[in-house]
This record gives sequence, C-alpha cells and structure tokens, in this order.
Amino acid sequence: MKIRRPALYGASAMLVLTAGCSSEPSLREQYPVQWKTCDDLFGAKNMTDVRDILGDDLQILNPPITVDEVADGLKREAREPYDQVRGFDDYDVCHLSDRGTFQPFIGWSARSLKQVSDPSGRWHPVGPDAFAKGGIYGGGSTVTVFRCKVAGAAKGRQVQTLLEVSVTDVGHPSTEQFEAQLTAKLARSVRDAVGCVNRPEIPEGLTSGGA
Repeated sequence: MKIRRPALYGASAMLVLTAGCSSEPSLREQYPVQWKTCDDLFGAKNMTDVRDILGDDLQILNPPITVDEVADGLKREAREPYDQVRGFDDYDVCHLSDRGTFQPFIGWSARSLKQVSDPSGRWHPVGPDAFAKGGIYGGGSTVTVFRCKVAGAAKGRQVQTLLEVSVTDVGHPSTEQFEAQLTAKLARSVRDAVGCVNRPEIPEGLTSGGA
C-alpha cells in the first residue's frame, strides 16, 4: 500500500488481517501475497525469526502489495517530474503486530545527500554509498538511505537519488543487531528490485563489508 508523507508515522486507515494461527505456513496460506513479499524482501529465515520475536497471533496490517509493484512505483517516481505538492510515496510492506510491531517502510528519501553526509549529524556512513541512523547507532527505528540511479530517468529529471528504507524498533533491546541485519537485507532487496544502475554497496549489518 502506498501512503503519502507527512502521514508516515501518523494514524492511517489500514485493513487488519488477523493471522489466527501460530504456524508460518498458515500465514503463507491465508495471506500469500503479503507473506511472499515479506520473504522476498527479508528472506524466509529472517521472517521466521521475526515471527518468533513478535509472537504466534500475528496480524498483518497492510493490504497486498508485491515487490514488483513497489519497484515499479519507485521507478515511475524517478522518471516522472517531481510533484512538490504530493511529494514522494511511502510503501508500507510486511507490517506485522502481536507482542511488538514490525513495520518497514520504503520510499525515496526527502533528505539530501548533504544532510546525511554531515559528520555533525546523526547519520553514519556505512560504505561508500549508504548511511544509517537509529538502532545500533543510537536506538529507535533503524533507517538507511543509499544512492540509487534509475535506468531511463532523463538527465536532470531524477530529483532525488537517495532511496530510504526503515524498520521500526520492535521493542526488544537485544534485537538491535538483528534489526540492522533486516534493514540491510531490505535495502539490498529494494536495490536489486529497482535495478539501481550504480549498484550501491550496502554492507551486511550496516557496519562494514561489501554488497
């Protein structure tokens, strides 16, 4: 589902889909589109671990959306003239809730490269193409931005070149490293789905290493 800024963290009307069963296969069977998107973006093993952290009676809070639909929307925004009134879309995917909340977001960032690369700010460089804040870098939601150039975007028409992904703090202090791992995996999955021609490096765990 696409949602408009600035309602990123506000209340929004969302279809609540109750899992009603503790087993992962049940979630896949009842909500095949949503759960496949989760697996595609984060990996099946990671999603099993997320489910174990959040509890058995999971709710899926976002309507169906596929990875291809997210990627097509992001590429369309990069290729079309920027609408200053509408701003960029945010994509609410794999939004789960039980004992805690798992709420990823994907979208073009409203932040500039100058803002995130300011050494006096809260952003930390993680490789040559990405920056991160929160989680292991100060607590709260883990957010990552990375440079992404989209094929077919006319010169000077790609207003924003930073893609942004985030994963909310699930409320368990011991999971900050895991949240960094999830955010890095999400960023890599979005990079590959969009097909960023510059192939940005996004290190595993958002600390060091290559893509």
